Amino acid sequence: MADILREVDLPAMKETLRQVVDLVLLEDGSGIVEAMSQEAQADFAVPLGMAAGMLEDGGYSDVELVSAACTVRYSAERHTDQSPEELTSLVLRLPR
Repeated sequence: MADILREVDLPAMKETLRQVVDLVLLEDGSGIVEAMSQEAQADFAVPLGMAAGMLEDGGYSDVELVSAACTVRYSAERHTDQSPEELTSLVLRLPR
């Protein structure tokens, strides 16, 4: 995690994570999560919801934020075939 933290552009990563949260959880009527399989929802929605909570609260360290972004990518990456292109593009910009 220390290597990722040194290499990542934190403000850009945070903005990308926020865009993923906004696209999936805040877009009215987007239906992205509902269009995913149950497995994809279980894998992706929970980590993304936790990341959204971190961004909302603001009480996180850099390591915690990078860990959350990596977890969102890891959990969503294997389901990109079910995701809209915009979401896939954003997810793949997150660190792993």
